Amino acid sequence: MSNLNLRLPDDLHTAAAAEAEAAHLSLNSAICDALRAWVAARALSRREDAILDRVMKEDADLLEMIRRAE
Repeated sequence: MSNLNLRLPDDLHTAAAAEAEAAHLSLNSAICDALRAWVAARALSRREDAILDRVMKEDADLLEMIRRAE
């Protein structure tokens, strides 16, 4: 396990600590959960972007049909 020094604005630290306590979590656990969710969302976004890029390159006609349907 790695250690990380994290600088937070005082108001964010206070709010995060209060939310973690309300969820019966340590602040460390709450931050880890939030970071895991952010990493997963970024990875999903990159996969979606790659799929869209492939569609744009491989099937411009399909992409145009999708755009017209919006």
